[in-house]
Amino acid sequence: MKTFTFSTLPPLQDFQFLTDSSGYVLTQTGQLYRFAGQRTTLVETPRQFPISHFYFRDQTHGALVGTAQAPEAPVQKGGGAAAALPLLLLLWVAWQGRRKAAAGPLAAAWGLLLVTSALLFSCSSAWQQYRTPDPTSPHATVLTHTPLAPLSFHRYFANKGQQAFVALTQNQGSSWETHVMPTNFYPSALAAVGRNFVVGTYARQEAGPVPLHGDGDLWIYGTEATRTPRLAANSNLHPYGIRLSRGVTGLLVSAQDSALYVFGSDRMPTLPSSVMSATAGNIFVLPSSLQAPTKLVDTPDTVDVQSLSPAQTGELWVTMAGRKPHLSRGTLGYVALPAKRLLRFAAGQWRPVTVPPFTSFEQVAFVPGTPTGYLLAETGAILETRTNGETWHPLASRAVRRLHPWQHAITWLQGENQLVLHRTPGRE
Repeated sequence: MKTFTFSTLPPLQDFQFLTDSSGYVLTQTGQLYRFAGQRTTLVETPRQFPISHFYFRDQTHGALVGTAQAPEAPVQKGGGAAAALPLLLLLWVAWQGRRKAAAGPLAAAWGLLLVTSALLFSCSSAWQQYRTPDPTSPHATVLTHTPLAPLSFHRYFANKGQQAFVALTQNQGSSWETHVMPTNFYPSALAAVGRNFVVGTYARQEAGPVPLHGDGDLWIYGTEATRTPRLAANSNLHPYGIRLSRGVTGLLVSAQDSALYVFGSDRMPTLPSSVMSATAGNIFVLPSSLQAPTKLVDTPDTVDVQSLSPAQTGELWVTMAGRKPHLSRGTLGYVALPAKRLLRFAAGQWRPVTVPPFTSFEQVAFVPGTPTGYLLAETGAILETRTNGETWHPLASRAVRRLHPWQHAITWLQGENQLVLHRTPGRE
């Protein structure tokens, strides 16, 4: 076990090990530092935006994302506008029908016909041909369409004035190539698939004066086309992506089954419907090619998936958020739940897992290629399994806040500014 204490830095928000004694840390004040042993070096980052997430796919190639207030760009054709247009059309037709009702029954009939026709057109079910039940589970659906495409601007109108950014480096952060993302959603997750970076977004994850909004997308930055030939034409100015119709809370690239797991909120219905917006599921599973067939896996309720990890057995383990969406007087907010549940997806069924005396869990993480996994309880304690989750035992109890598997080890952030690297049994 190795411990690294950075007492001169502000409290840490996140971290990433690149060797067993070096990597990067992000402070809660939005500063990125490179560390080697106990020594840290400030990395100069773009000043256009505060950093919310970072990820390095190796020592030199990395990415940052975040948001900042910016002048509103002209309204472009995008997901938000496309979803609102049919509703506005229906409202306008209905208003015209009421206004001209005095003209006689014929005018009213024509108004009703127009409204009905527009509604039927907007709710077209042609997308259903791309959706089939998964024979292995009643909680999963196979999607046979190809979702990857160049995306237009996507906005949530309540995020007025907000702009999302991404910055890329090829030289350890000595210089950055900064791009405005075509969205005003919040970047909420960042990962690397091959040599490309993948950004997940969430329209608004927190409830408050502005209502939460469980919409989101995947944006792809990079032109590596080994597994996905279409990405050879990708552009950082007009990136490829996938309309998810659900907010993203995390991304996980699994070498075990060569898949990208995208997890977060349940679907956000749209008008007109699409295969993504009409299919329930908190977990979107894509092959490494990012092409069809893909899969949507639905948890037992509409609570956001907070963390996800596949065990060596192929079973999926998740922890759920401690709140669920609730509509009150037309405003979407949250209802608090008594605990953050731990669930196990085995043989096509979801099963709740209890590990007394703990009842609420922040994170689950299995070390790839091993039967060893770790649970972070809401109390800050860590539990370890060496049997693919069949049994658990205490490992640490010092105010742990975040887990990250790294090679054949588990790393964690404890207290305000301390990192720990703990090798799995047999790898010490």
